[in-house]
Amino acid sequence: MKKNMIKTMGTVLCACFLSLFAVSCADVNGLHNQSAAQVTFVFENMGDSISGNYTIPGNFNDWDNSVTLVTLEKGNGTSEAITVSKSNIQFTLLQTGDSGWLRTWYPDVKGNAADTGTAGAPYQNFYIDGLDLSAGEITILIDGSTGNAIPKVQ
Repeated sequence: MKKNMIKTMGTVLCACFLSLFAVSCADVNGLHNQSAAQVTFVFENMGDSISGNYTIPGNFNDWDNSVTLVTLEKGNGTSEAITVSKSNIQFTLLQTGDSGWLRTWYPDVKGNAADTGTAGAPYQNFYIDGLDLSAGEITILIDGSTGNAIPKVQ
């Protein structure tokens, strides 16, 4: 009887140990049960003179402007896919590492508008409500040909 009890306890302990590694629902940030989508930003018609490395700081990446996420060539470019876990996002477009532009998503500029103090630059603030994070992959088209770029979720 003692041998059977030891075998049973050993089996139970082994099963518990293995279940720790087999069951996990965390994403790469360690968050459980969180919906997230891979978002690609497509910028079009932002201006023929606008080329170079740009970043997309926003409330989905702690406003980090240090990493190049899109290279624009004559005002056009497509970002790499970015993990977004917020359905309502605020973001801006600016040159990578630019610390001279201090208006990254200023709350009073909610109309997806360009910063009037930076004429000729692509610095614009954007706000998008209600992204469907269960979609998995989302493309956001930002067409600057109308003066103020208008984001469209595709």
